[in-house]
Amino acid sequence: MNKKSYKYLIAFLAVVFVFESCFNDLDTIPLDEDIITSGIVYDDPNSYRQVLAKVYAGLALSGQQGPAGQSDIEGIDEGFGQYLRALFYHQEFPTDEALVGWNDQTIGDFHDQDWSAEDGFVFAFYSRIFYQIALANEFIRETSDEKLDERGVDAGLKAEVAGYRAEARFLRALSYWHALDHFRNVPFVTEENAVGSFLPEQINANDLFSYIESELLDIETLISPARSNEYARADQGAVWAVLAKLYMNAEVYTGQDRYADCLTYCENIINAGYTLEENYRHLFLADNHNSNEIIFPVAFDGVNTRTWGGMTFLISSGIGGAMDPKDSGVSSGW
Repeated sequence: MNKKSYKYLIAFLAVVFVFESCFNDLDTIPLDEDIITSGIVYDDPNSYRQVLAKVYAGLALSGQQGPAGQSDIEGIDEGFGQYLRALFYHQEFPTDEALVGWNDQTIGDFHDQDWSAEDGFVFAFYSRIFYQIALANEFIRETSDEKLDERGVDAGLKAEVAGYRAEARFLRALSYWHALDHFRNVPFVTEENAVGSFLPEQINANDLFSYIESELLDIETLISPARSNEYARADQGAVWAVLAKLYMNAEVYTGQDRYADCLTYCENIINAGYTLEENYRHLFLADNHNSNEIIFPVAFDGVNTRTWGGMTFLISSGIGGAMDPKDSGVSSGW
C-alpha cells in the first residue's frame, strides 16, 4: 500500500470516528443546562407530582403565564380555547340552558345547530381535548415500571407514583369521553404510540366506548378511595361519576342501553356520602372544598390559576346591563 493509500485510509477512519461519535452523542443528555429533557426532569423525585399537576392544570389553564401568554396551543384563542369554557360552549349553547348574546365570530351557530369542522370554537375544543390526552399519555409513558426501574426509584416513591399514574389515566379517560361525546370517531393515541409526528388511526365509537370503560374499571381499584384524595384530585368517586355518565348515554354511543350499570355507579356515589347542598349558592363559595356535593372539581384561584375561561368566564359573562357586579362578588362583568 503506497503513502497515498495510507492517507485515504486515515482520512476514511477519521470520518468514521467522527460519525460514530456523533451517533453515540445522540444518546446522551444535552450539555446545555437550559435544555430540559425527561432524563433531567425526573432526577428530582418531586417532579412526578409537579408534572401530574400540569396534567390537571390542562383543565383549568390555557398556557404558562395566565390569564394569557405562552399559550399551550398555538393558533387558538386562550379565552374560548380554555378547556372548561370550551366544554360549556359545546354542552350548553346548543340547548336552551344558556343563551349568548355576543356577536363573537360563529358563536351564534351553536344556537342555530349549524356548526361545522371549520368552526373556530369547535376546532379549539377539539385541539384542547387532544392536547390534554397528549399530556396524560406522556406522563403515563414516563411512569412505567420499566422507566422507574431505570431511574432507580425506591419502593416508597414507586408506590406513590403508581397512584399518580392512575390519576393520569383517569384524566385521559375523561378527555376521551369528551371526545366520544362530542366527536364520536376520533384519532386514537395512547402511551404505546411513539412520540413524534404521525397520523394516528381513527377509532370507532363502539371501540372507544369499550376502551374508556375498561380503563375506568381498571383504575377503580388503583385510585384513592372516594372522598379521600387531596382536594381537586381524582378518586373513586370521580371514576364512578364518569362511568355513570358513560353508561347513561351508552345507547347513543353503541346502540345498547346500560341503564342498570348507570344505576349501580350512581348508588356507589350516594353510598360514599356525597349529598346535595341544601343551598345551591354554597357550591360557589371559596370554602366549597368542604362541600359534600362536589365530586371532582376543576380548581381555580384568583392569584395562581388566572384564566379568561373557567369560573372567570362563567361569572363575568353572566353580568351585564343594569346588573351590579358586586352582587356576584366581582368588580366588573363582560
